Amino acid sequence: MQDNDPGELVTIRTFGDMSEALLAQGCLDSAGIESFLADANVTRMEWPITRGMRLQVGAENAEAALEVLRESVLEVPEE
Repeated sequence: MQDNDPGELVTIRTFGDMSEALLAQGCLDSAGIESFLADANVTRMEWPITRGMRLQVGAENAEAALEVLRESVLEVPEE
């Protein structure tokens, strides 16, 4: 198996809504994981024919980023 190129970006999530994408990106930023929103400008201009925004991180940070996003889900209080 080959090692990942350190400059390689991988998509960990896609979003159709800018606020959700920015919230996820903020969670990663606060955890110290650099991320990028690919296709954000195209999505704003050509919604709904685009596939949405892609949240990308370096390949070496993908697992950690996914874990941060899994842990950041707000739990709904039980009634």
